[in-house]
Amino acid sequence: MFNNIRVGFVSATSSIKRGNKKTLSFIIFVLALIFVNLVFLPSMIGGMTGMFNGFMQYPYGDIVIEPSMDNSYINNADDVLKKARAVPDVKAATKRLDVGASIQHKHKVVGSTITGLLPSEEYDVSNYPNIIAEGDFLGELSRDEIIIGAMLVEGYFGSEIYDNLGGIRVGSLVNVTYSNGVVRTYKVKGIMEGTFELVDLNALVHYKEIEDVYGLEESKATSVVIRVKNPDDSAKIKEKIIAAGVKEPVFTNTEKSDAILRQAMQSIDMINFVSNYVSLIVGAALILIIIYINVLNRKKEIGILKAVGISPGSIVISYAFISMFYVSSGILAGLILYFLLMFYFTVSPITFYETMTIIPEIQGGLVIKSIFTMLIMSVIAGVLPAWRVSKESILEAIWGR
Repeated sequence: MFNNIRVGFVSATSSIKRGNKKTLSFIIFVLALIFVNLVFLPSMIGGMTGMFNGFMQYPYGDIVIEPSMDNSYINNADDVLKKARAVPDVKAATKRLDVGASIQHKHKVVGSTITGLLPSEEYDVSNYPNIIAEGDFLGELSRDEIIIGAMLVEGYFGSEIYDNLGGIRVGSLVNVTYSNGVVRTYKVKGIMEGTFELVDLNALVHYKEIEDVYGLEESKATSVVIRVKNPDDSAKIKEKIIAAGVKEPVFTNTEKSDAILRQAMQSIDMINFVSNYVSLIVGAALILIIIYINVLNRKKEIGILKAVGISPGSIVISYAFISMFYVSSGILAGLILYFLLMFYFTVSPITFYETMTIIPEIQGGLVIKSIFTMLIMSVIAGVLPAWRVSKESILEAIWGR
């Protein structure tokens, strides 16, 4: 067996050296593109998923605790906060109250979700303070002020799609009618723009405002939002929070985003699957055709090799080495091209609507899987035609029949 491998390797090396260098370069280039197609689209999808997960941090943080199914509120929110904050890997936590309301400015009225929050705690938990496009974020004394989402303001991205309040700006007065019929007048302190519907179609007020409007007792919340030190450990920290005695449902950011984005991501994953499947078929067909033509052109030579005592196994192994050389070179060129693309799109990410950026995510496991898949494909596609010819008799091979 070792002798077959040695002879096959020598034969493959000789064949490659004698081959046309331009043809070889073209084959490697095509295989490099096939490899890039296998890893580049998933990297872009990973970047897009990461972008959406970043958006989901606004309403859900890294981890969110919500009321149980039979309750409208977390009735002991301060106790839940205390338990969550006691977990070593938790960086910060806060409570919020989300309610439905309508917002009116002059003759325009829109429905919205109003989130009551504690402004001083949001700086450590969310990005709300960092997305104020106009004006300022709420302060601890902002009891008669409101932050309006950009899609509710004429002229901002998305406002042409949804109903908006017209050209309101910082300092404008709006009337908010809550779901229980209470009407409050607020001055617009800021306009927030996160370029995401869950953010830009909502409004923010002080937590105490919601408490007063609904006559809620202390320590009620519709959610407890948590920021952790290492978001990659969110699933483990979730289990620690539950172990700390939190009885309410606990969800990671990923779990909440999966529930919202599952259908869209399933469609994208299907496109990615079909694209990868087609790429592998094209790559296998390319290797098969190349080796098959090579075998046909060298059929007489193969017959002579068999006549002088070279075993069929050595001949098959030589073509396995040739196909592996083609694919290995294509993978190497593809890796160089892939990392150049990753660097380019990291420095110059794809931008939508001036604020939405997609930075591709390098997935090491996927790259390794793609390398092994292409190598296995190359061996199979290279061996089949050589094995078929090696089974022919010496005279058939020499006569080319």
